[in-house]
Amino acid sequence: MVTLDNLFFPVAAWVSSIIIGVFCLVAPVMGGLLNRFGVRITTVLACLSCSAGLAMGSFAPQVIVLYILFSLPFALGLSFIYTSSPIIVTYHFTKRRSFALGIVTAGQGLGTMIIGPTLQALVDVFDWRDTFRVFAGILAVVSLTGCFLRHRKPSPDEHPRGPSNKFRLNLSLLKNPAILLLVIRNSLCTFARLVPYVHLVKHYDDLGIPADKSSTLFLFLGIFATLGRLGGGFLCNMRIVKVGVLQQSAAFIVGSSTMLLILAKTYVVMVLYVITFGFADGIMVTSLIIECIQSVEESKRASAFGFFMLVGGIVGITSPPLAGFMADKFGNYIAAFLMAGGVGIIGSLVPFLLFLVKNESEQNINQDIDETVDQKQSGDIDEHELKTENCSQDSTLIICKNYKRPQSFIVAMESPIY
Repeated sequence: MVTLDNLFFPVAAWVSSIIIGVFCLVAPVMGGLLNRFGVRITTVLACLSCSAGLAMGSFAPQVIVLYILFSLPFALGLSFIYTSSPIIVTYHFTKRRSFALGIVTAGQGLGTMIIGPTLQALVDVFDWRDTFRVFAGILAVVSLTGCFLRHRKPSPDEHPRGPSNKFRLNLSLLKNPAILLLVIRNSLCTFARLVPYVHLVKHYDDLGIPADKSSTLFLFLGIFATLGRLGGGFLCNMRIVKVGVLQQSAAFIVGSSTMLLILAKTYVVMVLYVITFGFADGIMVTSLIIECIQSVEESKRASAFGFFMLVGGIVGITSPPLAGFMADKFGNYIAAFLMAGGVGIIGSLVPFLLFLVKNESEQNINQDIDETVDQKQSGDIDEHELKTENCSQDSTLIICKNYKRPQSFIVAMESPIY
């Protein structure tokens, strides 16, 4: 029986693996619960779930108990927090929403930079069990911040058919080609960006870079990734900047710089790489989240972001092990970084498919309009049936018989992406 006193690394790694796996798999469900209960209740329960997991885990006598008492409740709470964070921003900000989302994503990166040294300092003073209990108390207090969050006010464009608060997974989102392509793009970009984060330390060691300089490189990476997230939110808030184009450019830089990493042999070149990669990665993450939020109507944002996290998380879990396998197979990281960079470049090209989807959608809309007009002129359907069909609330395109706008205006207003 493996106890926590004779714990070895492969077994301990399962603690974080379970958290990541559950965190990604339940994200769509958490989005549905957010639709049902609102941001106040879900935020409080999320922090309390993480706090309970830390508190119960501190008393675990065996590693299998740690999996159950710590990993599972902590993963559920963490998934709630990550799903609700960008949604909460959309409830509180309208004018500078993109910049606010950039601050939120930058806070996640900044928190990761701070929490590592803080945890190590506490473990050095106390043991890991007492450290768990300290953070359990901190999260219990933080849960009170959820009480200050306001509920979502229904948009004037929403037409609910039933109770406003209900559990909705909104699986129909995956039938939308534009949303599906955004999910694919997020998956490819996540696949590409995680490989350098996980394997840079071993790559530095293979190149003979000392450990103290490696830590400095990661400090640069964290700082510029945080600045990139802030900068991405600021740029997306500018009217002249298209979020999709910005994300596409950042993804291309992430992919191409990772492929060129195989040519970097000196410390100075490595510094230039982590600065370029970190800043572009920060912009890419922020713009992806913003585009996800902007691509669907308000009532479906939580579900859409949950699907983004689910698919992106599954791909993200597989990419670092695959890169590690390739490095072991070939004896270096050349093939692994070429693969990751290539996938990132492919992800940057996915938006071109959105234009094809948009053009096809426009053609279908024009065809539907022409058919409706032909039916009206031929008298094949009565006046009441035509009015019901044309003014249905199931479609974002509403065409009434007394609507005098030209078709080009209606088509231009149809697309939620560009």
